[in-house]
Amino acid sequence: MKTWLLYSLITLVFWSAWSPMVSYSTKVLGNPFRVLVFESAGFLIVLFSLPFIMSFEATTPSTRADVVAFGAGVFAAIGTLTIIYAFKSGGGAEVVAPLVNLSPALTVLWMCLFFGVRLNMMQGLGVFLAIVAAVIIARHSP
Repeated sequence: MKTWLLYSLITLVFWSAWSPMVSYSTKVLGNPFRVLVFESAGFLIVLFSLPFIMSFEATTPSTRADVVAFGAGVFAAIGTLTIIYAFKSGGGAEVVAPLVNLSPALTVLWMCLFFGVRLNMMQGLGVFLAIVAAVIIARHSP
């Protein structure tokens, strides 16, 4: 198995467990800020453990890439807060998670617009079918 595929599958497992965990915490606690604080605390434990097993040095130093990575963190935090509010507002994980996980279709759009990525026919069909699936799930939600 290719290394990138293994890491992708591991990510799939962790992120697919993340949405129901956040949904449950939000419904029980009722306070999106509290959920974000405890989720962030879990993130920080992982973050501060990494220097013991990984290097902080960039293989190719780039201030621009550092700024973009910082921006990614800001976007991730805001996205986390808004999904917590989606759960707090009554959205169930069975509907919110698939809609939010339509993000790969938008990722492809961003990659095409800003990084010059081109899709082949099968990749384009996959993005289209993902959008269709999200629309079906959203329209037939309780």
